[in-house]
This record gives sequence, C-alpha cells and structure tokens, in this order.
Amino acid sequence: MSGNFRFATCVLLALLAANTAATAGQTGEIQGRVVEDAGHPLPGVEVTASSPNLQGSRSVVSGRSGDFRLPLLPVGAYTLTYRLEGFDTLIQKDVIVRLGAVTSLKAVLAYSETRKDIVVTAAPPLIDKTSSDTSYSITRRDIERLPAQNRTVIDAIKHAPGAMGIRYNTRRGRAIEGQPSFRGEGEEGNTWIIDGLAISGVRLRNSGVPLNMDAVEEIQVISDPFSPEYASAFGGIINMVTKSGGNDWRGDLALVFTDKSLQAGRREQLSVFSEPDRFSNANMYANAGGPIVRDKLWLFLSNNSYTNIEETRDGIYDYLFIPEGRLSTTTNNLFSKLTFSPASGHTVSLTSAFNTTLRHKGGTGVPELFDVKTFSDLVLRLNTKSILSPTTFVEAGLGRVRRNTKTEPEDRDLGPAQYFVEDLARNLNNSYGRVIDNERRTDANVRLTHHAETETFGRHELSLGLEYYDFSSRFAVDFTGQAQDLFPGNGFDAGTKYYFLSRREGFVVPSFFYEYGPVDLVNSARGLGFFFKDKVTAGRFTVMAGVRSQTQLCRDHNGEKLWSWGFSDFLSPRFTLAADLTGDGVNVLKIGWGRFSDLITTMPLGILNSGAGLSFRTYRWKGGMNPTDAELHHPDNWVFEHEQRSQPFEIASGIRPNVLSRILVEFARRLGRDWAVKARYVRAKADNLLEVLAVFDISTGYKFLFDNFEHKRRDYRGLELEVTGRIRDRFFLSASYTHALARGTNPGQMETGAWDQEEGNTNYLGFFGNHLFVPPLPGLEEFRDYVARNLGGLGGRGIGDEGWYGRLPYSVDHNVKVHAAWAAPFGIRTSAAFEFLSGYPWEKLGYVPFFGIYMSFPEGRGTRTTPAHAYLDLGLEKAFRIARSRDEAGPDFHVRLDLLNVLDSQRPLSFIKQDIPIFGQIWSRQQPRQARLTLRMNW
Repeated sequence: MSGNFRFATCVLLALLAANTAATAGQTGEIQGRVVEDAGHPLPGVEVTASSPNLQGSRSVVSGRSGDFRLPLLPVGAYTLTYRLEGFDTLIQKDVIVRLGAVTSLKAVLAYSETRKDIVVTAAPPLIDKTSSDTSYSITRRDIERLPAQNRTVIDAIKHAPGAMGIRYNTRRGRAIEGQPSFRGEGEEGNTWIIDGLAISGVRLRNSGVPLNMDAVEEIQVISDPFSPEYASAFGGIINMVTKSGGNDWRGDLALVFTDKSLQAGRREQLSVFSEPDRFSNANMYANAGGPIVRDKLWLFLSNNSYTNIEETRDGIYDYLFIPEGRLSTTTNNLFSKLTFSPASGHTVSLTSAFNTTLRHKGGTGVPELFDVKTFSDLVLRLNTKSILSPTTFVEAGLGRVRRNTKTEPEDRDLGPAQYFVEDLARNLNNSYGRVIDNERRTDANVRLTHHAETETFGRHELSLGLEYYDFSSRFAVDFTGQAQDLFPGNGFDAGTKYYFLSRREGFVVPSFFYEYGPVDLVNSARGLGFFFKDKVTAGRFTVMAGVRSQTQLCRDHNGEKLWSWGFSDFLSPRFTLAADLTGDGVNVLKIGWGRFSDLITTMPLGILNSGAGLSFRTYRWKGGMNPTDAELHHPDNWVFEHEQRSQPFEIASGIRPNVLSRILVEFARRLGRDWAVKARYVRAKADNLLEVLAVFDISTGYKFLFDNFEHKRRDYRGLELEVTGRIRDRFFLSASYTHALARGTNPGQMETGAWDQEEGNTNYLGFFGNHLFVPPLPGLEEFRDYVARNLGGLGGRGIGDEGWYGRLPYSVDHNVKVHAAWAAPFGIRTSAAFEFLSGYPWEKLGYVPFFGIYMSFPEGRGTRTTPAHAYLDLGLEKAFRIARSRDEAGPDFHVRLDLLNVLDSQRPLSFIKQDIPIFGQIWSRQQPRQARLTLRMNW
C-alpha cells in the first residue's frame, strides 16, 4: 500500500509543466479629434504621422465629427502634422504611442489667411480612457535608465505595480531572480508573448525562451487582461515587442560586468547547496540596425553572450559538511528581425531568436550532486499587418518554438544511486539521472478589426480573432543507481534510489529501496480558439463586451485522445466600462468583470497516459543500523514490499477546465499636464480546480482519479495606488503601493517538499487530495487507522483541506515601489529604484510517511511571515562624445555604475521549513551590496 502511494512522488519528480494559446497586439494606436478655435469639429483635415520607428509616413483624413484614427503604429515617439486649407498647419511633437494602448489627442486649428506652422508638444499619455485593462509600460528608455540586478525581461518587470516574487524566488527560497506573480496566481498564471505570439513554457508555464534584453523595444505588463484577445491568463500578460532597425544604421557594443571584489560579504545562511557566496559575471553584447532599403526593408541584429561564475565557501548543513565549489556557465542569445513594408499601411516581419549553452563547468553544493544542464532554444515568428481601408485592418501571425534541454551528472556516471535522507530533507550521493526535457509549440492567429460610426449607438470597434495552437513535450529519465540494482532483470532496471531515516555519524538508518521502470512521457494538446469584442464609445463612455473560447484535444504518448473540451467548456465572457467623468480625460472611472478559463498543460497528461507514467518496486530495510556499503547493497537485507506496474489512472466524467472570475474597479485622475494618480481594487477567485485524487475503492482499496476537487481553490484581494509623472524632461517618477492578500490550497507554481528539490506539487497535480476517506464499514478499521497515520495532513474528498488553505508564498501584505530618474548637471543621468516588502508567508512542513516527503501543513499554510525587507538601487551614467557629429546618436562612449542593495540589507528571505532538527534556521538572505559596471560605445 505505501509503495503504491509513493508512486506519485516519483511521478511528480518527472512531471513539471504548462502552456496556453495567446495573441496580443504588437502596436499602438492614436485616436483624436480636430476642432477649430470655437470648438466646432473640423472634417477633411489631413493628419500625417511620422516617426523613426515607422517605415515611411501614415496619413488619414478626419471624419465628419473631426475624429481620426491611426491604427497599427509601431511604439515610439511621433510627430503629427495637421493640414487644412485656410488654417494654420499644426505640428504636434512627442506624441507617445504605447504598446497595446490608445493615445487620445485633441488638436485645435486656428483660421489664418497667411498660413504658418504652429509647433506644440503633446502631453504624455498617462491615462488610456478607452481601456479597462490594468497595463504598465516599460519602454526601451526605461530599461536603459533604471538600475538592474539582472539584464533580463523578468528583472525589468519588477518595477510593475503588483508584480510579486521577482527579487525573491518563492519557488526555490533563494535570493535569485524569480518568476513574477500577478493577482495571486504564481508563475503558471502568466502568458509570455513576443511580437504577438506566445512563447510560454509548454511543461512549466514559465517565461519560456528568454528574449535577448537588447532586442526589446517595449514591454507591456497587463495585470488584468479583460480584453478577450489576451488569452485566458489567470495572472498577467507580459507582452513584448522587439526592435526593427530604422532608416539610419545605428548600433552599440558593450561590456557589463560585476566582480566578487565589488560585493559586500554575505552573512551566514544554509543555502550553500545552490546559492553562491561570491559571484562574478560578464555580459557582452553587440547590436546593429538599419535600412537595407530605406522605408522599405529594415534589419536589426543583436548578440548577447553571458558568462556567470559562482563560488561558495565551506559550509555545514546540520551535520552535513559541504566543501567550497565553483560553477562557471556561458550562454549565448542571438536575435534577428527583418521588417518589410511593401506599401504604406502594410508590414511583414520575420523574427528569430536562438538561445544556447556554450559551457557548463563545475558546481556548488555537494560535489556528487553536480550536474550539467545544456539547452538549445529556437523561436521563429512571421507577422503581417495590413490596413485594408480607413476603417478596417487585419493582423496575422505564425510562430514556432523549439526547446531541447538535457540534464545529467557532471561525470555522466549513472552507476551510483541517489540517496534521500529524511532528517536532512536532502538528496545525496548522486544526481537524479539523465533527464531529457523537450518542448515544441506552434501558434497561429488572425485578427480582423473594423471601425464603424453610427449616429445613434456611437463609435464601434469590432474585432474578430481566430487562433490555432499545437504544443507537445517529452520528458524522459534514465535514473542513477543502475550499477546498484539489487534485483536486476525483473523489468525494473532503469535505476534505483535509497532512502534513509538518517546518515548522521553513528546513526545511519536505511528505510526503503526503490528500483524504477523506464520513464518516457510524451504528451500533446491542440485546438482552435476565437474571440470577439465590440468596444463602443458614446460620448464620455466606452463599453467593451467580449467573449473568447477555445477547444482542447489532450493526447497521450501514442497520440490517442485522453479527452477533449469544446467551445462551451471554455466560454469566457468579459465586460468593461471606462467613463470619462468630466469629459476632458482628467477623471476616468474603470470597471471590469471577466471569466477566465485555462487550457490544461502537458504536465498532468503524462500521469494519465495508458502507461501511467512510471513503474517501480519498493523494498523495506530489515538489516541493522550503521550498515557497511556491502551490507547496504546486499539483497538479503531488503524485503519486498510493493510493486507498481504501469496502469492507467481514471479520468472523471464531465471534468471541466479551471475557471477564474475577476472584478476590477479603478479611478484615475490626471494632475495637471504631466502627472496622474490611479487607485484600483481587484478581486479574483477560482475554485473546484483540477487535481489527481486518491479515492476509496471497495475492491482495490484505493484508486487515483483526475477530477475537479471541491476543496482546491485560490482567491485574491488587492488594493493598489499608483503615481506617475515628470517635471519637464529632467525628472521622472513612478511610485506604487499594493496591499494584497493571496490565499489558496495550492500556489499557481511548483511547490516542493524541500528547498532546492523537485518533488512536490504543481498547478494540476500534487499531493493535495491524497488522504483517503475510508468509510466506517466493518472490517476496515485497521485499514482506516493505517491511512490516517500515513496520509494524514494531505486533505481529501470527505476529509477537508487539513490546513492546506492559507496565505500563498508570494502573498505580500504591503509592497511599496518607487522608481525615479533625474537628468543631473554635467550630463550625468541618475536613477533610483526602491522597494519595501512587508514579508513573505511561510509555514512548517510535516513529514508524510507514505510519500517520504515533507508536504503537510501541521500548523496551517502561511501561518508564519519572514521579516520585512527593503532594497535601494542606484544608477549613474555619463556619456562622452568620441567625435564631433550632428547625429545625436553618437558616436558616444558611455560609462555606467549601478549600486545594488546600497544599504546592504541582508535580512532573511526564507527559512528551513521541514520539521527536522534545524527547522526555522535561515535558508537564504537578500543578496549583499554589489556594484555593476557598464562600458558601452554607440554610434
């Protein structure tokens, strides 16, 4: 019985997954109205837009109400020219177009017999009064001027209001970069998009293929994506658009580095398994972009090479000595993009990114656990955008992602077995094995948008989108321990693992021996999707009513159908209202409600294959304490306990996709020309989430059932305040405060039974729900007591949640972010980033004998909180002109210094959670103060 239940532990070692289909805008839009001095509308005005980011120029004519619209504009700064016979020519400069946003303008033309040019500067687009999506833009300029711990997209997202879990990895418990969480949904709640198509991970819905930071033109972080084109992300949408070159050849060459001599000393902590005491890294990049044919064909190229060296000193983890170590890795990311404009209003672009490992040497932690991870990632994107008429335009895209990853012991020796030691909650002796983790995804979409103006029902923006997706994954394992198989030739010959109560000197106590069958999990899903929306603007009000849905066919390792869902299962209506209360864009009220349905990932599909994912045999130790190696590896000292042959799990009839509902109320107010303040309340709730349950069966004792579990749920409540603005072009400020509470039975990400391990729960599959409810029938008393002793604390159908519901690991009660940039005297650019967090929840983890893992909550989930902590980062940059030039772009030489964690705060971020002798000791602290130097030449 216990061996059968341990089956899920081994399966969860192999199954870690996720994905969703998505489409998103790659451009922005300008909407405006032209009037004359007295305020009457002016039809027939020619409005021409030009920008360094736009191939050629774009012209439209204002309609009968003076309104005009310029869609499908690449992000950037524009100059708008208004011309009408008998009126002065008006030139609006610095009209900013944001990704996925609408810039609203008002132009006033003066009547004049002698025409002249009037030049004005447009106000910054601080409030989008047409959309209720909570959106935060991070431009290329923002990326360049703000201090950065890591030059990654994820690092840039930490500035977004409400983004949690980035400066601290809530999955690993370390002070390294973590995946962001929005609205309490963890990393698997997000969708990551490059140039209009998703790149999210297929097995783990993480950020997928990393994008070269120097290739990013702008990032749109959508915390509340009500617009139906933004897929069904439970958390946020990270929408990125890449650079495209221009009409002038420009580029830069840079070296970014930090050295161990530029860091403060790290205070004592126990994460010597995985977190460096000292580190050095060097990031070399080169970018170039320009015209092959001016205004017709542009090229942009970027290559980014990153070398990282981590060093640890000798350390002690309870009674385990860990010698010093050194890990050196080098990766390379190559990006290219071709942009072709055959005619005004028509664009075709081809994007590619290739990310690969160049070198991996050494390791940190226990030497016999050192492994080598190599990867090769490829992204291809083909996009087209066409304006068919002044009121109709179409966008289409086709994308392919290929990811190949292999992890294996550093010495490639699969002979020695891995050991798990319960009183250390640690694996020892050898790496897990040789792991193949490959992913593929294909996405295609087309979106048609039509604008219609009616006298009675206002202006309509009608959008219809069609989508196709196909994704697959392969997860295969050759376990270590192949040379220590005590019973070879019995069909369980893929590797072995030994369990110990303790390996303390003088107290070595083995407990179980496992031998495994082969693991090769191949699964896939595909389907179609659609969305439709009608955004109606009438006077001061904009109402959006939309719906999206999709289908999903889930397939096993043979390509056979496991089950399928139709359009009715995923039907997700959305409604929003944006009200310009005073009619001048100064006071805007936004309300949104939406239903979000989630495509299941390939993670749980492996366990639902006809082969059930994994087979194994277990044996119980019957020898004495402190055995020799010969005694440990002698078959006479082990007694057979259980055997798990391949068998299918049961899929409940009528299972439904995970569904979340969300409401938003926001009030935004413009303070003068250059400042705005926003206040919003968000409420999200998901229940009856999918899970693999252990349920009682009268004939077999139990069975595993994949079903919607009534006790599995998550909910979020948050209040956010946001202030943004500038003082002329010299000072910029963005500040936010978030008060939030994220609770649930399971986080929306991998949750392990010990820091830096893989065993645990994921979004769709875990230990929750595996406490059998045994009915009080005659003859079952002994079995009932046995289940209570060995599965207590896991919750189950008929049992309850047994402490699993509580504050989730990325929930922070209070979070303050302040980001500022100042153009100081003497040409020095300064920037600062400050963040305060009131502390992350954590809890004691209890041991579950059946699974041999610490995965119960004897005190309840999230009952403890880490100390509050804060970060202050500063940046200083000075440019030196190399040669005289009329071109403001250079050639220049830039020197930049970033000071990170200036206050050298190293407060604890995480603690030993397992109920072992060192429970409560500090696992990880904030990274120490460090300096980063950048040398860059641009031309």
